Amino acid sequence: MGNVLKSLITFDTSKVDPMKGVRQGLLLIFPALLGYFLGNFALGLFVSTGTLAHIYVFKSSPRSMIRTVILCSLSFAVCMILGTLTVTEPILYGVTLLLVTVIPYYIFSALKIAGPSSTFFLVTFCLPSNLPIAPNEALYRGLAILVGGAIATLVVILTILFQKQKIENRAINLDFNMIKELMHNYNDVDKFKESAKTAVTQFKNSDELLITATAGVNQKLSPRFQRLLLLHTSAQGLYSELLELHEKGIRPIPDELVEMMDVAIRNAYRTTASREKWTKEVHVDEAFDDLLQYILKIDEITNLDSSQIEHEASVRKPLYSQRIIHNLTLDSIVFRNTLIYAVIMAVAIFISLAFNIQKSYWIPLTAHTVLLGMTTRRMLDRSVARGLGTILGTLVLSAILYFNPHLIIAVIIMGIAAMVTETFVGSNYAFAVIFITIQVILLNGLASDNLSISIAYTRIFDVLIGIVIAVIGILLINRQTASAMLPRTIAEVVRKEAVIFQYLFSENHYQDDLRERDESLALSVKMSNMTQINNSASGELFSNQEVIRYYYPSIFALEEINFMLMRAMQDHQRQRISDQQMGEYLVSFENLAKHFELQSRLEINELSDLPQYNYIKSALMRLQNNCVHTRKDIDDVENGVAIKA
Repeated sequence: MGNVLKSLITFDTSKVDPMKGVRQGLLLIFPALLGYFLGNFALGLFVSTGTLAHIYVFKSSPRSMIRTVILCSLSFAVCMILGTLTVTEPILYGVTLLLVTVIPYYIFSALKIAGPSSTFFLVTFCLPSNLPIAPNEALYRGLAILVGGAIATLVVILTILFQKQKIENRAINLDFNMIKELMHNYNDVDKFKESAKTAVTQFKNSDELLITATAGVNQKLSPRFQRLLLLHTSAQGLYSELLELHEKGIRPIPDELVEMMDVAIRNAYRTTASREKWTKEVHVDEAFDDLLQYILKIDEITNLDSSQIEHEASVRKPLYSQRIIHNLTLDSIVFRNTLIYAVIMAVAIFISLAFNIQKSYWIPLTAHTVLLGMTTRRMLDRSVARGLGTILGTLVLSAILYFNPHLIIAVIIMGIAAMVTETFVGSNYAFAVIFITIQVILLNGLASDNLSISIAYTRIFDVLIGIVIAVIGILLINRQTASAMLPRTIAEVVRKEAVIFQYLFSENHYQDDLRERDESLALSVKMSNMTQINNSASGELFSNQEVIRYYYPSIFALEEINFMLMRAMQDHQRQRISDQQMGEYLVSFENLAKHFELQSRLEINELSDLPQYNYIKSALMRLQNNCVHTRKDIDDVENGVAIKA
């Protein structure tokens, strides 16, 4: 009980977003009030519902933000039309509701889009169940939703125009802050290793953001964006060079280089007139010459005028459709989770409709909210948070409705609830659920023109049913799915990295841009799948968590190898290796894959140095050592469990 109460009062202040909360609150209030004063409250409420598309917009590239709000607006309009047309046919209504929830859930999961998944798709689809039955108004209602979506889009555009720093610039700033930290900690081996643990993730996040920012851009990229891409690539190159120096044990790094890097980073954030001039002579050993060249390159890119940036920076396009297709396999945790989600949601929808429960949408809505965790631990946390938050929310709303508030007051309360929800939902879910409950109940109460106290307290029973369905479903179907998949998934990543390694470093000098794009995408999907499966396995209630934790060092080593392979893919002048050395590395890759796949013993294979990107060798050796110790520790743990049993 103490943990439950703690969850209500513990906030992650870094995820509090008051500005988004204020925007969403005003977006809900003004259209509804305008409709009321113009004598058409229903129309105003439809427009307010359309503005819920704003909820799905998070800090990202401007193109990504605008694309998200437009697509959500269109989807909400379709949901409203379908809900209006099918509400009188229970079977068709239930099947359509299942599709409306499952399809967005899969797409959001496959593309790793943050947010409430299909929550408000479900809310919009089910809203007509509280409205007068009028199939002939389906298009009218859908158009009203689109108007709300257009208002939300306008707000997003204004937010982008008035933001102090573009998100792409912020990503590059984080890249260079990471480089600064690595440079300053380089001479201390332990501190450098600690800093390097988060570097790959930081560069991967920046990479994803810059890629999504180019979606739908067919013309030449702007000089500003090209400069950012070049700076990002140079930061990755500098990190790669630091790893190579670290692997060779070359220390200490000259103080002049650290100071020079600091100046280059400061200049990157300043206008031309205020940039510092580097006047000192720098003399470094030959071993640090490549590092010096990277620093000079960063300084050169920073000082170039826009008209001088002639290099058309290359960046991979975000192949969204390919990611969705690649995940349509039982080997994908996204697809498996979607199947489990579909089964449990189907049961929730069937029970709510078969027993003719009043406000039947509340049961699948609750089940959906709980299922967003999709691991037994997170799901149980969400079920407790959902149950407690709903009870508190309904009690608060019941107290408010007891005084029969005027419709205008109810609209304002709904907007305030939306404001608090969006401000704190990322910071404290249990706390936000209180206000999500108030917001959704009021939205449906206003739609049905029923603001009696009964619309609040009766929802507690529906929520409890939804929680029970979701919890039982997860416990029966998803007990140890991820932990069973993890070893085989790691083996697939190892084999894919072996394929790319052979392609990149073979003496045959392969060069095929289409092949490189497809291979990098396939590896990216497998890496993402591996990470998600590991996270899911860590949250399973019945898995041996000691065993799961032993896989983390291997996963981290594979992420480092992936980073180096992608760096090598961009280097068309990379050095190749002999067939004999290639065989040595490919055998090691396959031995590792077999180790994970068959849970077999592994003999460490000593690898010879690579002429370039030798950090790959270091990561592979660490991976082998991790596997030997992991297997031994797993055996000890499992034997200990067997003895106790």
